[in-house]
Amino acid sequence: MHDLAIIGGGPGGYVAAITGAQKGLKVLLVEKDTLGGTCLARGCIPTKSFFYDSKLFKAARTSTVLTGTQTLAIDPQKMKARKQQLVQTLSAGLESVIRSNGIKVVQGIGQLMSPGRVRIVAHDGSISLYEAHHILLATGSRPAVPSFIDVDGHLVQTTDEALDAEDIPRNLVIIGGGVIGLEMASIYLNLGSQVTIIELLPDIIMTEDHDIRRTMRQLLDRGGAAVFLNAAVQEIARQAERVAVTFKDETGGIQTLRADRLLVATGRTPVLDGIDPDQLGLATRGAFVKVNHRLETSLNGVYAIGDMVGGMMLAHKASAEAEAAVANILGADKTVKPEWIPRCIWGLAEIGAVGLTEEQARQTGRNIRTGKFPYSAGGAAMALGDTNGFTKIIGDADSGEILGVHILGEHATDLISEPVSAMIMESAVEDLYQAIRPHPTLSETVGEAARAWNNLAIHLPVFGTR
Repeated sequence: MHDLAIIGGGPGGYVAAITGAQKGLKVLLVEKDTLGGTCLARGCIPTKSFFYDSKLFKAARTSTVLTGTQTLAIDPQKMKARKQQLVQTLSAGLESVIRSNGIKVVQGIGQLMSPGRVRIVAHDGSISLYEAHHILLATGSRPAVPSFIDVDGHLVQTTDEALDAEDIPRNLVIIGGGVIGLEMASIYLNLGSQVTIIELLPDIIMTEDHDIRRTMRQLLDRGGAAVFLNAAVQEIARQAERVAVTFKDETGGIQTLRADRLLVATGRTPVLDGIDPDQLGLATRGAFVKVNHRLETSLNGVYAIGDMVGGMMLAHKASAEAEAAVANILGADKTVKPEWIPRCIWGLAEIGAVGLTEEQARQTGRNIRTGKFPYSAGGAAMALGDTNGFTKIIGDADSGEILGVHILGEHATDLISEPVSAMIMESAVEDLYQAIRPHPTLSETVGEAARAWNNLAIHLPVFGTR
């Protein structure tokens, strides 16, 4: 009998396993594929490997101080090999950490039979049964593909196949302008591909602040990407070694694009393999497993976390929920606040954001004030050679409460951690500029944006009368 059985070894499952073991629980971890899950094998890590390789290539090709740059080329097979080596190294390290904590790992498909009982079907077909006082479901998600699109892995791909490709398409059409579509578009643009994005909604990355969206659209336009908004794909046709995409644009007109490859980036759907909600009496919310604030499902002793419960589909959100679920199993009453979960996007410029957008903040009816500081006014960004971007802070004008922070530009995904910590500590906007920051660094933009919120920015000219 185990204290805790976990189905799924991704960033939610393995964090729960390690946390549980640290707390003295006897833990069973079931994983059907690679420890680390989609994030490590087919998501977060592989995309960042490709992103940094492609970014280095573009930086070298566009450098004003290097010579011979026009003869530079990138080897996609070496990109793939580096990615694979990276995944293998991290996976081996993770396995070592997990086993050093005394966690029993079983490879196979975990099936929830009932509260307290798990059935595991190994890759060789053998079956084993385990019992546990508590069960945690952390099976993650997979690409969601519209029913009329047939993914063949060659001409029509999801990120699962694209991240294993050994060539770079000259022309690429991406269906979906969300996080995944934007990140993949940025990689291929950096590599020199012609990229077209077709998005059904009125804008790209609709979860983000309007200033972030507008600036990212401008960067895509400057980078040579074509973006169609309010556009609905109607038909996919293969023509020899090319693919034709027919869609209705925002004017109602019908257009057809031909490309070397089509990437489907229309979101993700929860994995419920081995989990039959109807048979188990497991409550759902649409396609997702329903949980309460303690991450408990409708089944006694069964918890669920990560992509399968919906919300932001982020690895660090799953990890935070894993720690909360284990704490609750041990008697706590812990919840993960969505407003404290940072959102990070690696596009033509990085995006780091937390909390409310300006639109959302104004909808609360509170007295809202914003402060914004451009990268172009900072010495660090100029020295880096990339002044695209800004830091924007949204706060309650009466209390000084930080309601949201949005950063676009170099290292934004690292810079957002300071505002997250400040919000958790219930700091005021003013506290963000009381901190002394090293110069010259990009972190200064956070302090200057906080000063701008109070009309006290040091490195911005004054317009009008104070």
